[in-house]
Amino acid sequence: MPRRSTPFQAIVRLVREHYAQPGVIVTESKSLRSASLGVEREVDIVIEGEFDGEPLCISVEVIEHSRPAGLLWVEQQLEKHRDLPTNRLLLVSKSGFVANALAKIEQQAGRVQALTPEVIEIEGEAIVKRLFVDAISYKASGCKVHVRSRTQDLQVVAGEPLHDVCAADGSLLGSLAYLVQEALDLKAIRVRLGVIAHNHPEKDQLKAFSLGLAIPRLGYHLRQSETGELHLIEELEMWGDFAILQSEVPLTLTKLGGRAYGAAEASIAGRPAVWVGTSDREKQTTRISWQATDKLARSVPSVASPVRSVQFPGLLKLLPPPSTPDLPLSSD
Repeated sequence: MPRRSTPFQAIVRLVREHYAQPGVIVTESKSLRSASLGVEREVDIVIEGEFDGEPLCISVEVIEHSRPAGLLWVEQQLEKHRDLPTNRLLLVSKSGFVANALAKIEQQAGRVQALTPEVIEIEGEAIVKRLFVDAISYKASGCKVHVRSRTQDLQVVAGEPLHDVCAADGSLLGSLAYLVQEALDLKAIRVRLGVIAHNHPEKDQLKAFSLGLAIPRLGYHLRQSETGELHLIEELEMWGDFAILQSEVPLTLTKLGGRAYGAAEASIAGRPAVWVGTSDREKQTTRISWQATDKLARSVPSVASPVRSVQFPGLLKLLPPPSTPDLPLSSD
């Protein structure tokens, strides 16, 4: 069955993950075994690590109702964790707790803590930091191959998807279509395209991309279909469709148990998601994480989808790609 989760639970998990010390593992919707019943019980968030050389398990249960959490819910969680390997229990309610529920928690000798998010305000106004996120998509529609023959002549040929790409000894590596796709899948290429698109004065109108990638040192060769002669590939010249979608993420500054963070619910690439941002003033760094919250993100496939093996691992040496020219984008 798919793991259960809510947007607020995902935010709590991301906050704890951001603040976790090295070696601490934060897991959402994890099963813990009951000592008395011998069954697995699902816990919203489990934080595991070591303290003074001893294993430590902090369990977090989250409720997202519009009304304050009541005594019944608190008693249910206390009973649930009585036989679980929980060293400390955090009960998090988005809307706070009623008085008798807080009184019950106070009776637990510090083992249980009630937490409620508190929006940080200035003069009664919530503080909101705005983040703008770009989602890009692109697909090759054509390719030219710059090749050098054994006589050192440089030629430019129209690339065909089924052209054979070989190693220097003539052994087949794969098709040109796969070489182009794996080149475009390189992280450095995606980042570069994203940066150029983000800074483009007419980013909303972008419809196409072109890219030149120099790869002579990889030793990939194009086989001439009529003669079987191998020609060294000097450069791939690729182009295709391109689109960029920019979304605004309004991060509301909040505190939860003394931990400050910004949080928002905003879609990315058409999928609902939650966002969490935290800043380290000493290191002067900011960390942003997001998690999709639709059914697709929470489902667990029963059968793993087949994954095509990488046919051109030499491309991974091109991070960043050497001698890569600027990647022009157009709105034509």
